[in-house]
Amino acid sequence: MKIPARVHLLGIGGVGMGALAGLFHAAGARVTGSEAGAVYPPMSLLLDELKIPVCEGYRPENLSRTRPDLVIIGNVIRRDNPEAQAVFRERIPYLSLPEALYTYFIRGKKSLVVTGTHGKTTTSSLLSFALERLGASPTFLVGGLLRDRRRNYALGQGEYVVLEGDEYDSAFFDKRPKFIHYAPHAAILTSVEFDHADIYPNFEALKQAFADFVALLPEKGLLLVSGDAGAREVAAKAPARVETYGREGAFRLLSRKPRSSPPGQEMRVAWPGGETHFFLPLIGAHNAENALAVFGLLVSLGFDAREVAAALSRFPGVSRRQEILLEEPVTVIDDFAHHPTAVKVTLEAVRETWPGRRLIALFEPRTNTSRRRIFQEDYAAALAGADLVFLKPPPQLEKVPEEERIDLARLAEDLNRRGTEALALDDPEALLAALRERIAPGDVVLFMSNGPFDGLPQKLVRALKRD
Repeated sequence: MKIPARVHLLGIGGVGMGALAGLFHAAGARVTGSEAGAVYPPMSLLLDELKIPVCEGYRPENLSRTRPDLVIIGNVIRRDNPEAQAVFRERIPYLSLPEALYTYFIRGKKSLVVTGTHGKTTTSSLLSFALERLGASPTFLVGGLLRDRRRNYALGQGEYVVLEGDEYDSAFFDKRPKFIHYAPHAAILTSVEFDHADIYPNFEALKQAFADFVALLPEKGLLLVSGDAGAREVAAKAPARVETYGREGAFRLLSRKPRSSPPGQEMRVAWPGGETHFFLPLIGAHNAENALAVFGLLVSLGFDAREVAAALSRFPGVSRRQEILLEEPVTVIDDFAHHPTAVKVTLEAVRETWPGRRLIALFEPRTNTSRRRIFQEDYAAALAGADLVFLKPPPQLEKVPEEERIDLARLAEDLNRRGTEALALDDPEALLAALRERIAPGDVVLFMSNGPFDGLPQKLVRALKRD
């Protein structure tokens, strides 16, 4: 379909919406957007680079100035948003983010979707990067910025489009999950665990959403599924061919050997055509499985196994996914982990990569689910894998009813009872000061949050460089 001449995005500062703005810009549209306030890095840097104007504050007059042919309404926008109401009143054509992706960038291509509770961003980024290295020129939109270009999208010329299949809702006017719009040709299902308690009342409802997605696969399509029990249960609903990956199945991880310099792991994998060995510049058993899923999908699509392995070995990594900000004298890592399972496997990955070093974990429960007490006990079990833990409340925690709110003081007490020293501090600067008092050369410091953590990772790095 022909790209509209002028496209305006409400909620342009989000990672997905900023990437969609980039896709429309690359396709030749004049792109503008609105945001509640100032846009922050990394998307502010991208929008500035692309010279995309951003209106600060949602107002009807923004539409008078930009005169859009199409408005994209992000899922951060509420029904009573004054600019959205003006879109309806003036009858300007509008779409949600996933609807716009399908209409202008998916239709006519083979859609490869990576979905699941964990690992979507890393796995879809691996898949996008590998396809580029293989000369397939994919279009892609994923949830994290590839470190070699500081972007999370590309408008390719090839037959494939790679998408991170988000199970969160599409918009206030479309409560279906985003991935329902993605018309998958083939997919990877990494895992299915309970999450997004703000929109899914229970685990069964979440599993049904994933089952609805895999039902979209064509009979001649393909689903790669991990050994995760929830994922296997959902995969049984797929009409397409299903292949498994992991410690068993068609694509098997035979062995892996962690390395700290450079950080990563040597992998040996088996597949129906033989065995392949390669170095993966990502740490942890979970990332070995993510890479194995991509290897399995690409080999199944007809790409040469040795070339796929070579492409994976050159992966630059994704921003805020085990991103090493400083190596010496203290290793500082910034990570997106927020679900208890992600926290646990990330701590395990860091521990096995830098054995014998003290591991200090800083955790901020920022998502709508993590800031609730649903995972109160699970976080205690997960964070016990660190030697020292600092806990920081997320912004606006008071908006969660007190009886539903995670109790960080209690979490610290639980960790101390388990033998892991833990402190809960409300003030970010006090937390940074306490961390600097305790830190010592050789330590590994791991920040975990799906938000910026008040800039503390960067502040710590600057302080350590000064010292």
